Amino acid sequence: MPSLHIAYSVGMAGVNIGSDIKAVQIALNTILALTPLAPTSIFSATGSPIQPLVIDGFLGAHLDNSKTVAAIKLFQSNVVGLANPNGKIEPNDATHRKINTTLAAAYATPYQLPRVQSSAPPTAQDYNDIAQTLGCEVAAIKAVAQVECSGEAYFSNGRPKILFEAHIFSRLTQHRYDISQPTISSRSWNPALYTGGNAEYYRLEQALALDPLAALQSASWGRFQIMGFNYQACGYRTVQAFVQDMFCSETKQLEAFVGFIKYNSLDIYLQNKDWSRFARGYNGPGYAENKYDIKIRAAYKTFSRESA
Repeated sequence: MPSLHIAYSVGMAGVNIGSDIKAVQIALNTILALTPLAPTSIFSATGSPIQPLVIDGFLGAHLDNSKTVAAIKLFQSNVVGLANPNGKIEPNDATHRKINTTLAAAYATPYQLPRVQSSAPPTAQDYNDIAQTLGCEVAAIKAVAQVECSGEAYFSNGRPKILFEAHIFSRLTQHRYDISQPTISSRSWNPALYTGGNAEYYRLEQALALDPLAALQSASWGRFQIMGFNYQACGYRTVQAFVQDMFCSETKQLEAFVGFIKYNSLDIYLQNKDWSRFARGYNGPGYAENKYDIKIRAAYKTFSRESA
């Protein structure tokens, strides 16, 4: 179970060593993501949850404007109960201890994957609506879906298709499990670790027992195989909410896809059928190795003929 370890003070008038700052940022982000109420601990004055902190080990040149310091103050005010939060964490002070007890409470109840739900597949109208939102052809959307997830969006047992990425889990957990759990935590990408099919859930469940937040973010989900760590780009505040919708219906998966495409400004490439640039933005710079652009182009031609 993760806990916050710092050697020196962090925040206003703190020593502010980079590794300590990064540890605080990770801890506050973990609390924000794992606590179901988000938590009432880290809410802004307007009642809206703050955005996760950038984990960079820096507070900025002006601490009065630091988002990390602001998050510390909110935590001190709303969780620790300090009347005059000072925006500073000392090793083993009340704020430090409360962060660790909050983390412990968040991890005390094991995360349970959502229940399998039965739902109708998207209708032709659903696809038309999504295409209109993105300003592209239905055939373009179906082409991406076909290449990302050939066949159905769900396994035969009703769970959404996933692929668990050990190198992502390793990175998100700071390589803590590379030695003890080499089949689910690897410093580099290793395709030999994939088990394929529903067996990927056994790998996911192993990771969930170690670090639920990192585990959910380390799998690609559903029809469009969107990585869990992209939950915010898809319009979700937590990765748990994202996963819930992946289980809910393929229509919800379509909606998440739209959010991801719009967030990353990839709709223009779908509109122009610029498959190389789309594949680079969607799958990363290594897209050419797997010929994603060529596959999407071919799938698009097939779906275009069917709709003609």
